[in-house]
Amino acid sequence: MPTDETAPHSKTFFQRISHFLLVAAYLWLLLSVFTLHNAVTASDWTLATHLGEVTLKALLFGKFVLIAEHLHLGRRAEHLPLVWPILIKAALFAIVLIGFDVLEEHLLAAFRPAPAGAPAEAFTLSSPAQIASLTFMAFIALIPFFGINELGRVMGREKLQALFFKSRG
Repeated sequence: MPTDETAPHSKTFFQRISHFLLVAAYLWLLLSVFTLHNAVTASDWTLATHLGEVTLKALLFGKFVLIAEHLHLGRRAEHLPLVWPILIKAALFAIVLIGFDVLEEHLLAAFRPAPAGAPAEAFTLSSPAQIASLTFMAFIALIPFFGINELGRVMGREKLQALFFKSRG
C-alpha cells in the first residue's frame, strides 16, 4: 500500500522534476558506461558525439520510467518480500526500456535509411540475441536502482536519505 508520500498525485512539481532528473542521471550514467565500453572495444573515438546521443536517450528513457511508474508497473509485487519487487520491477522496466529502444531504432531506420555503402553501427539491436543480451544487462543494471527505491518506499525516503547522506558518528 503506497503511503501519501509515494502517491503520484501528492508530489509537488519540484519533487517530480527532482525524481525525473535523478532517474535520467542514473540512466545517463549507465548508458555512458555502455557507450564508453563500445567506444573502447570498437576503437571509435568520437565519444563526445555519442555522449550527446546518450544524454538525449537518458532523458527519453527517464520519461518512459516515469510513465511506467505512473502506470504502477510492478506495484502488485510490493506486498512480497523486498527481493521480489526489486527483481520484478528491474525485469519489467528493463523490458520496457529495451522495447522502446528497439521501437526507436526501427522507426529511425524507416524514416532515415542508411546510405548505401555506409559502415554498420558498432552496436545495433538487430538480432534477438543482441536484444536479449542488452535486456539482461539492463535488468542487472536496474537492480541497484530499484533496490534503493524499494528500501526508500519501505523505510521512508527521509530515513534512507539520512542513512546515505548524514553523519552517523
